[in-house]
Amino acid sequence: MIEVSSREEDLEHMISNLRRLFKISLESLESVEEALRDPQKARDLSAQTSLAEHLKDTIYSEALFFIAKWQPLGRTLLYVESLIKVSYDLFRVTRYANEIMLTLELAGKKKLDQLPAEAAGKAREMLEKAFQAFTQKKSELARGVEELDSSIDKMYYDALKRIATREEVSCTEALEALILRQLERVADHATYIARETLRAIGEASITI
Repeated sequence: MIEVSSREEDLEHMISNLRRLFKISLESLESVEEALRDPQKARDLSAQTSLAEHLKDTIYSEALFFIAKWQPLGRTLLYVESLIKVSYDLFRVTRYANEIMLTLELAGKKKLDQLPAEAAGKAREMLEKAFQAFTQKKSELARGVEELDSSIDKMYYDALKRIATREEVSCTEALEALILRQLERVADHATYIARETLRAIGEASITI
């Protein structure tokens, strides 16, 4: 006898994959933070990035199948759409983490100022809060993510201003600015997850 899954089971399977994707993204950022404090710990994250992309694509396919199978309306449809968007943001975070590692490798694992490591720590905190806000539907956590985003933006733009005022820029200064730019993009994706949470909450609490 063929077992037929319920709507709730299909939805829970997508959420489970999203949690797996979040775990990969978070661990990638933690590795970046560690490598920025000690460049000798920089390592290739290509395998993690490939797995994150696979999970992102899997969630997208599952979401389309869910919509075709169950034809959800209202808040459930909105939630499934949100799952697709959040999975993309989590994948992009993992990809940026890998790009930072590659940057450190190409630069010969130079010792950097503590600013990029501090920015990585804040970006990691943002991602954790954003995902918690999304899964628990907590607007206060989502708003806290937006506040942290402005601090990382400031770190990046301050680095650009320092470079702009000098005739010559060292390799280390250019490297730090590039990495801060990549972390600023990570922070943006965490912010997108937070905004997706607020959008869902604005429609009313989601009932699955």
